Parts: sequence; structure tokens; C-alpha cells
Amino acid sequence: MDGYRLTEEIFLKDVKDHKISIIKEDGIYRHIRLARPETRTMAFEIVTWPGYLAYTGDMGDFIFSRTDDMFTFFRSKDGLSIDPGYWSEKVKAESVFGDGIRQFSVDEFQEAVICATREYFDLEENATIPDDILEELEPLLDADNKIECVSAMWRFDSDKIRFDDFWENTVTRQTWHYIWACYAIAWAVIQYDNIEDKP
Repeated sequence: MDGYRLTEEIFLKDVKDHKISIIKEDGIYRHIRLARPETRTMAFEIVTWPGYLAYTGDMGDFIFSRTDDMFTFFRSKDGLSIDPGYWSEKVKAESVFGDGIRQFSVDEFQEAVICATREYFDLEENATIPDDILEELEPLLDADNKIECVSAMWRFDSDKIRFDDFWENTVTRQTWHYIWACYAIAWAVIQYDNIEDKP
């Protein structure tokens, strides 16, 4: 699923009944679990050690590395604030099962087709594309999944326009699971900081 549709409100609804458990607390060696009582649904765990933070749970697994104490990296002064683009640059490992960080996006593919067309004809950013060209693009713009998009581009043949370097475009978006994990990490740090009597 496309992570662009995941909002803070949706995430907070998912974790409204979660409780934090500290499994290990030894300086920056930490292991915490956040879960609903008596269920593992949408549960997750975070483990930190010098220079690393590992997130694991229903939304996948990610290992980040940036600073000695990774809680300081994910801690925000602005409440529940995430920076998934920048944070993705710090990922050292991601799930091999599930969606990982990025996945193919039909919306991004079709936007890239439109942008490449405008560029090919030297049109302004929001200029209307002529109807005869739009007709040529129909197989690309009507595709509604990755296989159809790739196949349509592979088979595309036109005397009016070419897409020689098309695959240099970004046609992926961050996944729902990755964005959810980013919210979860930032939220977990807030929950951790709010514990008065840590072991």
C-alpha cells in the first residue's frame, strides 16, 4: 500500500491501546515492546545499541544507523514528527518479506509519463498536452498495476514521441509499512521519554 495515504491520525488510531514494556534498559542498550494487552496485532519492538536502532513488528523490520544514541536521532521537539525521506537514507537493512521501504506506484509512473511528454515537446510544467499525443499515451495512462505499466512501456511504439530514458524516472513511493514504522519509532521515543520511573 502507498505510504502517502497514511496520516498521523490513522497511525494514532492503530496504537491507541498500546502499552510500553521495557525489556532491557542499560544506557543506550535498550529493548522496548509496544503492544495492545493480550494481543500481538500491530505490536512492535525497538532495540538500540551504539549507533543502531532496530525496529521489528507487524509492519516489517528495519535497521537504522546514524548517531551513537539513536533515540536522539528520532526524538522531535515538535511532537510526533517524522522525516521518512531523510530517515530512509539511514536504513542499513530492511524487510526481505513484505513491502520494504519503496514499491512501484502507478500514480508515479503515470506522472512520469506526463512529465516526460511535456519535456519531450518542450511544454511548460502545467501545459495542456495535445489530444493527438494523449491518444498515443492511452496504453500508458490506462495501465493500473506494475505489470501493465511495464508491459505498456515495453510495447510502446509511436512516431510522435519516444521515451528513451524513461526508466531514469522515479516510479516508486514509500510504502505504508515503512511510513507506519517511522511513526511507530517516533511515537515509541515519546512513550519512552514519558516514563517516570525507568528500571
